[in-house]
Amino acid sequence: MTERLKQLLHERSDAVDFAMPDIDALTRAGERRIRRRGAALVAGGLAAAAVTATVLVPQLRGGADPVQVVDVPATDAVSWAKGDVIHVGNQTVDVGHEIWAYSRTTRGYVVADRDGTVWSVTDSGIKNVGTVSAKHPRIVADTDGTLAGWVDPSGDSPAFVVLDQATGDVVREDGETSPDMGELADEENPAYIYAIDGRTAYWRDARGAVAVDVDSGEVRVVNARARNGFDIIAAEDDLVAFSRQRGTQIGQGPDDVVAMLREVYGSMGAFSPDARFYTADADEPQVYDVSTGTRVELDLDRGFATGYEWLDSETLVVLAAAEAENTSEAELLTCSVTTGECTPVAADLGTFDDMVESVALPVGERLGG
Repeated sequence: MTERLKQLLHERSDAVDFAMPDIDALTRAGERRIRRRGAALVAGGLAAAAVTATVLVPQLRGGADPVQVVDVPATDAVSWAKGDVIHVGNQTVDVGHEIWAYSRTTRGYVVADRDGTVWSVTDSGIKNVGTVSAKHPRIVADTDGTLAGWVDPSGDSPAFVVLDQATGDVVREDGETSPDMGELADEENPAYIYAIDGRTAYWRDARGAVAVDVDSGEVRVVNARARNGFDIIAAEDDLVAFSRQRGTQIGQGPDDVVAMLREVYGSMGAFSPDARFYTADADEPQVYDVSTGTRVELDLDRGFATGYEWLDSETLVVLAAAEAENTSEAELLTCSVTTGECTPVAADLGTFDDMVESVALPVGERLGG
């Protein structure tokens, strides 16, 4: 597999432009196992006690009227974006702004353009709702809910932002990001948003990885020793996928083990909406039954394939190609994890080289990092 394709499908960058982690220090501490760019990290002990946080105050952002009214089709369908347009099945949504990265909720899409402006795209219109890193945009969302979130780097210190596409409300939290963390700090400011599950946002500030109830502002410290964006990979129905030295651990906290997926080191992953299945970013499909930890086989004959999102409790969307080469033509397929059958749905994406330059998938980040 070429190094360029590894970067395309595995590279992850922090959503805010901070200095790179001190890898040597972390390695000396025996806490990090280097794989690609360090996707497998140790998640430390659980700090179960809830701590008090600043109350999240709902506020509307980008008060201007919608720039245009659009008809947004159901979002539980395969989509991809190029230029200003999101392709959803045989329909299109013209956002009116170049789509640099995007995610989806049940109500619409949340898009970052090349300048880092965040746009909410729903049937009520297209609205400016905030700012994200232009160099490394990252937008997380609950695909079976209405919330999306990101880190806003535009102020004196980064702010965590959560949008409810059902109401248009935006909440901001200037998380605790400045105390001296000693060896725990791999950046000057540790702001990073991991995932959103229902009404809970998972992010990292100076307290470590925390779970924040967006409605009440209540905060639970999930992992006080979380260092960066690799500690939590995904969350669904109160289950969290943690990156560990031995693989991916699934549970409610680092000390809780519902399933241990040994030697599974994908730096991106996704639960099915009912949290029964988990897919990991890899060179070939790695799908697991969470209740048993057993791998689910798919009937897919491709030199490269990786699952990255779920349309429903058993339908996985897969990015694939005949060969794991930059010049291979990419395609999107849907696969049933109950039958193993896969069906091509989009084959006009160009090569992987083309995709890095012009195509976005609903994973909330640029494919090339």
